[in-house]
Amino acid sequence: MQRLGRPVRLLAWGAVAAALMCAVLALASHVVMPKNNQAAFGQIDAAANGVLGERADSLDVLFVGDSETYHSFSPLQMWGERGIASYVCATSAQRLPYTRTLLCRALTRQRPRIVVLETHCIFAGFDEEDEALRALKDLFPVFEYHNRWKSLTLGDITGSVRFTWTDPLKGFTLKSATEVRAADASGYMAPSSELEDLPARNRRVLEDIKAICDAHGAKLVLVSTPSTVNWSMPKHNRMVAVARELGVDYWDLNTGDTKVDIDWQTETCDGGDHLNLSGAQKVSSRMAALLSDTYRMPDHREDDAYSDWDEAYTSYGRQLAALA
Repeated sequence: MQRLGRPVRLLAWGAVAAALMCAVLALASHVVMPKNNQAAFGQIDAAANGVLGERADSLDVLFVGDSETYHSFSPLQMWGERGIASYVCATSAQRLPYTRTLLCRALTRQRPRIVVLETHCIFAGFDEEDEALRALKDLFPVFEYHNRWKSLTLGDITGSVRFTWTDPLKGFTLKSATEVRAADASGYMAPSSELEDLPARNRRVLEDIKAICDAHGAKLVLVSTPSTVNWSMPKHNRMVAVARELGVDYWDLNTGDTKVDIDWQTETCDGGDHLNLSGAQKVSSRMAALLSDTYRMPDHREDDAYSDWDEAYTSYGRQLAALA
């Protein structure tokens, strides 16, 4: 028994040291965590995190994904056409672990009926270290915001985190229709029976996202936006198979009955990678129709509780007029 005493004591001291370390990291995380969700306060990916400033439980649809998402879906256009309240939680070169993080973050404030995942990021590679680091940043934000020590104020030490800001465009990036670089669409969506490879870790995180949606009463819907650079029939085939296996809906706007006819000479801003405003307007109209007609999303345009959306839509119209 005496010989067991030292190992037990070591384990006890190890547990104490680990608890103290966690407490220090938690305290440091509180200090460096931006106290508001604006870029001016140090918020990373402010537009995507602007969803936290939306009125609680006011959004029916969340869009998640990478830059294909925020170049393609305009929530304010969908509001004007169908009265759908939605938000785009998208970031450049987004990987699925961060998709999962942003989704979970949004779900602390919202109870959407539909979560639309744009499929390009499903194939984006990441390794175990990337996923572990993302989990560590989620648990202890000090690992994400450690550089904020240079700009800390007394309010960072004593204040609490508040979410008062939302992106005026609801996460959409407006690229003027005059921003044009034509695409070579000669081999775009060429017939193929091949299946694009989907790494096992990507599939696992995608399943996590599906489970998170299920647990929060949201329906996961996969959507592929038009892109000559990023989409192909092998990817389409893989998504058809994955959607069937997961039991989710899949809409490919590149082909079939839901295809959006993009003019690849005039409706892309960067050679077929992303859409400009003209292309995004076509995609947003198609998406609004799918959400309204297929999933019966409510029309909030006559709801006084959504008067701020009318104001945002009016401002959006002025921006479009200025670009015309």
